[in-house]
Amino acid sequence: MNQRTPGLVRNSISLVGAALVLVSLANVLFLLLADVFAVRATPYFGVFAYMIFPAVLILGLLIIPVGMLLERRRRRRRAPGEIPPFPRIDLNVPTHRQAFGLFLGFTAFFLVLSTVGSYRAYQFSDSVTFCGQVCHSVMKPEFTAYQASPHARVPCVECHVGAGATWFVRSKLSGTYQV
Repeated sequence: MNQRTPGLVRNSISLVGAALVLVSLANVLFLLLADVFAVRATPYFGVFAYMIFPAVLILGLLIIPVGMLLERRRRRRRAPGEIPPFPRIDLNVPTHRQAFGLFLGFTAFFLVLSTVGSYRAYQFSDSVTFCGQVCHSVMKPEFTAYQASPHARVPCVECHVGAGATWFVRSKLSGTYQV
């Protein structure tokens, strides 16, 4: 009977990373769909959908290879002669080919999701809702007056953030202490 050793992903650290990835990916997809179908939500909806859950997703993706590396080191210490110094990747082996295809597919999906999420995060951080209800909560009286004024037709960023990437970065960095 040929007993195969479990993969490097089967360790507690990598499994915690995988759980973080799955939970945050499900939350991101749910919140993206809710945003597309215009479910009315609180201003913090966008903060979670475009900032917090994607960060947790990336953290989980980073934890998985760390767990794999630590598991490989542990196995190498137990049996130094059996484990080669570097992993062997042979695309002629069907399981390696399938794993590589799965990795490429997930990477492409993640890049598309990251692109959409980054753009939506940019849009959300430039919205009146973000400025008045999330970022500058100390300016609640001004935001209330803004909503009832003729300026309500003009987004905050039209006047308070200059044109170009430099002004965008400067305004976001100067406003981060208020979040």
